[in-house]
Amino acid sequence: RPPAAVQSTAGWLHGTREKISMEAPREVGAWRQTRALLYKNCIVKWRTKKSSVQEVLLPIFFLFWLILMSMMYPNKKYGEVADNNLGSVAHSKMSQFIVGYTPVTEFTRKIMIKMPSECFHEGIVTEEFSTEQEMQTASLHRPSNFVGVVFKDSMSYQLRFSPTVIPLSASYVETRASCPGPSNTCEAEKYLRSGFTTLQMCLDAAIIQLKTNHSVLEDMEFTNAVMMGESAIMEIDHFPRAIILIYLVIAFSPFGCYLATHIVAEKEKKLKEFLMIMGLHDTAFWLSWVLLYTSLIFVMSLLMSIIATFSSLFPKSSSFVIFLLFFLYGISSVFFAFMLTPLFKKSKHVGTVEFLTTLAFGFIGLTIVISE
Repeated sequence: RPPAAVQSTAGWLHGTREKISMEAPREVGAWRQTRALLYKNCIVKWRTKKSSVQEVLLPIFFLFWLILMSMMYPNKKYGEVADNNLGSVAHSKMSQFIVGYTPVTEFTRKIMIKMPSECFHEGIVTEEFSTEQEMQTASLHRPSNFVGVVFKDSMSYQLRFSPTVIPLSASYVETRASCPGPSNTCEAEKYLRSGFTTLQMCLDAAIIQLKTNHSVLEDMEFTNAVMMGESAIMEIDHFPRAIILIYLVIAFSPFGCYLATHIVAEKEKKLKEFLMIMGLHDTAFWLSWVLLYTSLIFVMSLLMSIIATFSSLFPKSSSFVIFLLFFLYGISSVFFAFMLTPLFKKSKHVGTVEFLTTLAFGFIGLTIVISE
């Protein structure tokens, strides 16, 4: 081959090696890019000391404010309550009750004849009603000792007592303040004292005897009602609970506000687009911010959970559970800020919108907690 051709081939190979060496930086792995961006983000946080200090001090400030409020409005403490034997279910009062039932069939009539003859020797009056509506209308003109029985089929029924005699069916949670110990004022005991349990036992016994021709009433009469005890608990009133919820939302809001501001500011300066042209992986960009704020929120949540559980704010709670709640909420605020960044082109208003949106969701959660 002529020397000129050899020289040309050598030049082409040299140019190819230069091209490969220039394109090599594009093949840098995502993890190396993440580390470089993480270092860059740390420098950004160091240079913006004002916002960085606010992210650290605001949660601590609000936490100490909540501790001060908990000292002004102390939680209600209740001691341990042991199990209490309330006696046999057959000993509750059912004297002079008027029991109406519907529908009237041959089987329901047998049940209502069998029930008072087996359980009650005197004082029980039974009345028949053709429809449930007729029985409900009649109960409006009767005293509180009127009880309704609505048979759904031969094996199931519903008992209708006056709301003044037994608790409302929707009242499934009772505060410890209304029932510090076994007494006639406890909502749970009203089912026993009013005769509800006794009437239910007698109806069940009558149905079983008619179905199986075997009496189980004697076995049921030996059944005792026991009010289960409770361990020592601490209750928080609605007002302190609402304040705690709102201020914890505000305490973690700086993380999302400043994170969204930083990301939109980089988008506004076309920094991310320039890095993408240079071969930046999209995963590395987002992961660098996630790692930075996850580390920051982890440290802050750990510190806040220790302070909260060793103070008067959450003295009976587990430090790990409180830490987990703080940490997971902080992480959710980070990803919520990520979700808002594509909606803005200017960093001027994104922080305010993120804060107000977070606060609005906090009030929605507060409404749900109070309503329950």
